[in-house]
Amino acid sequence: MFFFLKQYLSALHKTKVRLRSMDDAINLLKTTLHNFHKLTDKEFKEFLKISEYKTLAKKEFLLQNGQYNHGILFVTKGILGLYELINTKEIYTSFFSVSNFATEISSLASQNTSNKNIVAISNTEGFFIKRTELLQLYDKSISFERLGRKLLEHLLSEQHTFTTMLTSLKPEDRYKYLLEHNPELIQQIPIQYLASYIGIARETLSRIRRRML
Repeated sequence: MFFFLKQYLSALHKTKVRLRSMDDAINLLKTTLHNFHKLTDKEFKEFLKISEYKTLAKKEFLLQNGQYNHGILFVTKGILGLYELINTKEIYTSFFSVSNFATEISSLASQNTSNKNIVAISNTEGFFIKRTELLQLYDKSISFERLGRKLLEHLLSEQHTFTTMLTSLKPEDRYKYLLEHNPELIQQIPIQYLASYIGIARETLSRIRRRML
């Protein structure tokens, strides 16, 4: 009897933890959306209805080369990387950590197949919002349209920031830029992916790190 009671209490505790985790995830989504455009409670509930909670195991793909990009993942746990395979090498151009919107903007906008991949670098969770359902929300209300426009502007700005970093900064300065503006990348991402992102060899990044110690 005691054994079954212990099992029941353990299962109940796990359920409560999951519920708290989901509440935290929903609150994070709501807070992040409000940073772009404040939605009413009714509007946020409508947005939540089209948001599917998704889990990805480490090394599982959200998007692969040759596939159509059907939406955006709002990350609530873990980290993903966007890369293109060039001459058998994985060239990373973006990383998406907690509170980021993970997508490949070019294929999302054009609805052509993507030539890039989005992969989970660690076990990842988040809300997946389908492009078709998001567009339907835009037609419902000018409020959703404004949210979508500001979100798109943000994604394009992130892309521009990366391009500017690569073209205007030397390798060591790129690493310093990340330390200052995105320190969690340094802590969470394996060095080979980080080196690819900065645009240098792994050995060069190792030397830069040693010089900065």
